[in-house]
Amino acid sequence: MVRSPFRGAATMFVVFCGGLMAHAERPESPYRFAHDEPLEAREEVVGSENDHKRCRVEFNGIRGDRVPGYLYLPSGAKRPSPAVLLQYGTGGSKSTGYVVEMGKLFVSSGFVVLTIDSPMRGERRPPGEHDSLLQQFNRKRFAHYCSDYSRAVDYLAARADVDGKRLGYVGISWGAVTGVTFVAHDPRIRAMTSVVGGGGFANMLTRRESDGEKQATPSLDPVDHVGHIAPRPLKMINVTRDLLMLRPLSEALHKAAGKNSTVVWLETDHYLNGLDRKKIIQDEVVAFMRKNMESKPK
Repeated sequence: MVRSPFRGAATMFVVFCGGLMAHAERPESPYRFAHDEPLEAREEVVGSENDHKRCRVEFNGIRGDRVPGYLYLPSGAKRPSPAVLLQYGTGGSKSTGYVVEMGKLFVSSGFVVLTIDSPMRGERRPPGEHDSLLQQFNRKRFAHYCSDYSRAVDYLAARADVDGKRLGYVGISWGAVTGVTFVAHDPRIRAMTSVVGGGGFANMLTRRESDGEKQATPSLDPVDHVGHIAPRPLKMINVTRDLLMLRPLSEALHKAAGKNSTVVWLETDHYLNGLDRKKIIQDEVVAFMRKNMESKPK
């Protein structure tokens, strides 16, 4: 792991701390699927190490554009492997150091790992254009993230070297926020880990001013969806000195989560400074996902 893993997030989260939402009843999916649309996938090996090779892949996204990603494939796998979609915080991309290191930890444990460039991130950001945190809260952008995650899972599920019954999702910071809403409506995801995630962002993702008002459009806020991940396993890792994902936001997500969810609090900041990040990811994230991917569900 490298320093400041969730670079680009800002203390603007303070603005959205008010108005924590109650868990909604059985909402319909707030983002679009396209499981039957062609992927037209391409793959190129761009690096290799003793236990894996890394490929640059691309496939059709939800809006018909191309979604680039890095795919990590374990060496010597004799049968289809479990797979994880791994997504980063604001300011990150498929090439961000801590994401690459996490990908290597997962692939060394026998996982196929995919990390995509989300809209306006990495290769998908036009030259000279910049993204702000407020733009991340744009409803269309949020739904675009979720829909492209769905296309990424379409891609994984279509691979012969991936066990389609053992698919997982791991999200960090904004990748956790968007990932909760995504996973809640994609039953193909067998287990999820949220690292420094949260929810309850006032009216930014709900289009309502308070809990008592009727929503004009379906909520995207993870608090309104996290309960529908159950009974699938969900692990939420948060930190006590987080100045970006404030504690009320983390606790709102924990409170709304359903059964089979677990919470871990670590004594550190948003970047896990002062701790052995590699050991934490190995012990708390990789081990959890491995345990829940050991065999096919009955």
